[in-house]
Amino acid sequence: MTLPKAITFDCFGTLIDWESEIQKVFKQILLKNGVTDVDVVGLQRHWENIQFEYIQEDYRPYKAVLKNTLPMAFRDYGYPFTPEDSVSFAESMGTWQPFPDTKEALLELRKYTKIALITNTDDDIISETVKQIGVEFDEIITAEQAGVYKPNHQGFYLALERLGLDKSEILHTGFGFKYDVVPATELGIQSCWVNRYGEVRPANVKETYLVGDMTTFALLIKGMAMS
Repeated sequence: MTLPKAITFDCFGTLIDWESEIQKVFKQILLKNGVTDVDVVGLQRHWENIQFEYIQEDYRPYKAVLKNTLPMAFRDYGYPFTPEDSVSFAESMGTWQPFPDTKEALLELRKYTKIALITNTDDDIISETVKQIGVEFDEIITAEQAGVYKPNHQGFYLALERLGLDKSEILHTGFGFKYDVVPATELGIQSCWVNRYGEVRPANVKETYLVGDMTTFALLIKGMAMS
């Protein structure tokens, strides 16, 4: 195992607790509208599927994606919402919190290699998100900069260009198998799947490394550095 010269990360779901934060926002919206008996987990997962299909279309800023997809998911479940709810959902993303293991793991990783983000969001959102994380990244590539969302390869190409590295010299790490592991594998980039919830592998693609959290991932990289 050779220590990568840089590790590129997915952000939301890998470093930021994407699912819990979305569920929290949805629950707040529904409570405001008088709905208390909710399947918020099912709603969040249904929304995520809608969102994934939506970002395959022509590029839109991610705030527009959030604003436009909330009504689709809520209507499918028969839940009430207002236009203001869609806006508040879109505006909330920069406040979503990291997993408890994120900051310490990233600080450990910075001792051994460069760290970068390849993230499906807007520049203004990620600037707020990085403040929540509290760690400096060597490079940040957003969908806004790439003009397209993962699993499209353009964000990966931008990362390689800005880092000045060959694809054999980086390791891409993410929670979203179809967003991250699949495109990295297609490009011949080593990947690590951060499978926090023990999900079944959703595609006939094999990640290079598999961990259950960021603490374990940091130990993996430390082991490479020390060998």
